[in-house]
Amino acid sequence: MNRKLDWSRDNILAYEFNEKVSEEEYKGIVAEVEEKLSEYGKVRIFARIPELVGTELSTLDDRLRFLKDNDLERLEKYAIVGEAKMVETIAKGADALTGANIRHYTLDEEEKAKQWIMED
Repeated sequence: MNRKLDWSRDNILAYEFNEKVSEEEYKGIVAEVEEKLSEYGKVRIFARIPELVGTELSTLDDRLRFLKDNDLERLEKYAIVGEAKMVETIAKGADALTGANIRHYTLDEEEKAKQWIMED
């Protein structure tokens, strides 16, 4: 089940993705990010992806397009936490393609990722 994590607050949005993100879920996340951008001007996103499942990669283009369409300077930090080599590759590729401040962490480094997202 995909879910928003309970430690999300202010301009920090934290999620866990355990299955393919549906179009409805994606639209809800985009609406939430846009709301936070309107309220705070910048956002930080934390995504825990324990396993890359099914066709998870099929929405990558939509995600990158969303980042590009929403002024990347307004995305302060994006932490992607997951073990799969593909998760690391996605993080590195997205960082290079978008110029956003995206970092990959392993599941063992989750606390380090949280600290990075929360620090000023």
